[in-house]
Amino acid sequence: MSVLDSIKNFLIGEEEGEDYEPLVDEEIGAETVDIAQERRNREVKINTTATVQIVLSRPTDFSEVKSIGDDLNNQKTVLLNLEQVKAEDAKRIMDFLSGVAYANGATIKMTASKTFVIMPKNVGFSGVDLMSELENNGYSFDN
Repeated sequence: MSVLDSIKNFLIGEEEGEDYEPLVDEEIGAETVDIAQERRNREVKINTTATVQIVLSRPTDFSEVKSIGDDLNNQKTVLLNLEQVKAEDAKRIMDFLSGVAYANGATIKMTASKTFVIMPKNVGFSGVDLMSELENNGYSFDN
């Protein structure tokens, strides 16, 4: 037996010999259970604990945008409230964070007037788009 054969046998198990017979469960009937197939189709459960971190950010000017971008780069969900920011700075902040979100595969959802949720690609958002729902019911957020 060569070294490669011994490694292969170690990783996937020894090959069945010529006298290999599939197991038959007598109680079920004549259904055949292929042991080699069962080995290949093993289900492996991996227990992981995922922690979603949400950061509430209420910047007052553009100078605070770097720390928000760092949070997005660290795969944190950012709840962004731009109510205290001038319109010009709010546009610059959204332009910058849109680029950071795009680079990280994140999504941006507007949840209320001047309020956004920026979620990394591994965080989902379900439910009705709040802004669309409110506007469809007659509310207007134009300034």
